[in-house]
Amino acid sequence: MKNIRMKKSIALIITSLFLITSITTLGGKETQNQITSSSQPLYTKETFMVEMRDGIHLATDVYLPDGGSPLHGAILIRTPYNKNGTSMGDWANKGWPSLVQDTRGRFQSEGNDTMFRDDHIDGYDTLEWIAEQNWSNGKVATIGGSATGIVQYLMAGTNPSALSCQYIGASTPNLYTTIYPGGQFRKNMVETWLAAQGSSYLLPDIWAHENYSLTYWTNVSLQDNWQDVSIPAFHVGGWYDCFCQGLLDGFMGYQYQGGPGAQGKSKLVVGPWTHALFGERLQGELLYPENAKDTFTSYYWDEMLDQYILEISNDFENRPTVVYYVMGDVTTANARGNFWRYANGWPPTHVDDPWYLHDNNQLSTTYPASYSPKTYTYNPTNPVPTRGGTNLYYFAPTYAGPYDQRPVESRADVLLFTSDVLTEPYEATGRITAKLYVSSNCPDTDFTVKLTDVYPDGRSMLICDGILRMRNRNGCDHWEFMNPGEIYEIEVDLWSTSYIWNTGHRIRVAISSSNYPRYLANPNTIDGINQNSGYTIAQNTIHFDSEHPSAIYLPRYTGNYAPQKPHITGPTSGKIGVEYNFTFNTTDVENEDYHLYVDWGDGTNSSWLGPFPSGQQQTLTHTWGTKKLFSIKAKVKDVNDDESEWSTHAINIPCITQVKNPFLQRLLERFPLLFFLLQRLWSLLLGS
Repeated sequence: MKNIRMKKSIALIITSLFLITSITTLGGKETQNQITSSSQPLYTKETFMVEMRDGIHLATDVYLPDGGSPLHGAILIRTPYNKNGTSMGDWANKGWPSLVQDTRGRFQSEGNDTMFRDDHIDGYDTLEWIAEQNWSNGKVATIGGSATGIVQYLMAGTNPSALSCQYIGASTPNLYTTIYPGGQFRKNMVETWLAAQGSSYLLPDIWAHENYSLTYWTNVSLQDNWQDVSIPAFHVGGWYDCFCQGLLDGFMGYQYQGGPGAQGKSKLVVGPWTHALFGERLQGELLYPENAKDTFTSYYWDEMLDQYILEISNDFENRPTVVYYVMGDVTTANARGNFWRYANGWPPTHVDDPWYLHDNNQLSTTYPASYSPKTYTYNPTNPVPTRGGTNLYYFAPTYAGPYDQRPVESRADVLLFTSDVLTEPYEATGRITAKLYVSSNCPDTDFTVKLTDVYPDGRSMLICDGILRMRNRNGCDHWEFMNPGEIYEIEVDLWSTSYIWNTGHRIRVAISSSNYPRYLANPNTIDGINQNSGYTIAQNTIHFDSEHPSAIYLPRYTGNYAPQKPHITGPTSGKIGVEYNFTFNTTDVENEDYHLYVDWGDGTNSSWLGPFPSGQQQTLTHTWGTKKLFSIKAKVKDVNDDESEWSTHAINIPCITQVKNPFLQRLLERFPLLFFLLQRLWSLLLGS
């Protein structure tokens, strides 16, 4: 009896631990960083000093599967963050020769750290070395995000024959536009990141080349080399990521301007994510719905490996080319938005609606009348503090993601223009630009633009923003200073987004001349970056009359809306051989008919049924013949074949023990295999 009680205690402890860990481990397919290695590795690891063409040697850990497997494709990560912190053993355990390499001048590698400037040729030489090894079949896949994604973009531009496909997360193919967006220095991100790498000595050289030139920046940009990219890539980014626009540009470069091996073969996924909290629900001050989490990109990666490395046919090429999250109101139930949209390309069909600045701080689509301009004082020693947005770091002083802008909107140097309360939802998906008519009493200054969603409770939540350094208004390769008092037409790039303002919300534009410390505060002088010995207080003016129609241009989505994912109702427990009824209901925004598809979780499905009128409930029956906790999945599509997301519903066959705890019930519905696994665990521990 004592032994049985002890077994029960152990079972309860393990069950509790399993319930906790299941929340994170059963939600989706595990990535290579989540897979737990076996206690006895099935691989060997050896470090090689791989020689580059200039004689420099780069430290490279090679993980080879045991057993002398036949020639096989390899997986490569190149990192400036210390290869010793990245184990490739899990991939090797699955049969993949896998490598991780310290980039030039980093940790165990020789040479000088030049901040990506040698990664194009170092990547090429490393791939050539891999292809020559006696365990290689000549095909290499690269994977990584952030800095380990940037090096992938750069190596792809050298057209290495061994490179077969890439997984590029939260990265950019153009370091110039990342460091100097709109011509202004991205102070906090660049200085903080370089300091963390012990590479602040590179800053003077970066400042000395603030104007774009091919001789300096071509090695760290694919802008003019898309035709040399000859492989497909899976690009994964976030709307609030510090590299968001760069990643979109990377996808479009591969997909539409790349060589024959790249054009039409890449994929793009963009979620509502920041750089530091990639793939999670909580971003900035907003908590997105459960569907905002990344639970599917690892499947894309596995299929890409099979398709392009192992030459195993699958559905990768048939998957949607573009999947992006349409953000929206996170507090109102059933508000339009916060769903994934599947598309064949980027950007989607849209019309650029001008929302004009008006007197009395109004914003509307009505053309402006004769208004007096607005002038504000910009003091470089008292800049507008950064509060969220597309920043690398999610902590102070910049924070990252959607933050309420009211604490900075009350400043005298911030001009606000707000729409009337919306009577219907409004979606903007694509690239946002502001065309302004401006003047100043200084030869140079900055203009910043923010776009926000004003909630009914007054919160002004940041969606996207941009900056323009006036000397670079006609290009970042040269300077053109201003004449005091002269009016200039300028365009401020706010990058891209996908957002729906809900009914009852308002659209707001905030204009100022600083966003510090994300960007360096412009001293309003003719000096170069960090070369000024003083500063000037600027009187900056925004003109918005009929002859100077300042406006923000929102890409109003004109494509089709997929139906809402179906709502499933029915029993959650039952018995073998008994027929059960389930109801499915959905509505379509355009009131189009819908088709229904149900996967019963037992290897059978309903196939596509319908069409049915929007809002009409459908009842289907099903019988199960085995003991198991089944997950029913359902989706719908409209007459245009635009599909909704999946809905799920769990049913336990047979009824073992009814779960009365609401939390456990929701947990079991979310993780259908959990009940079955717990039952097996309990049986093993108590069985004799």
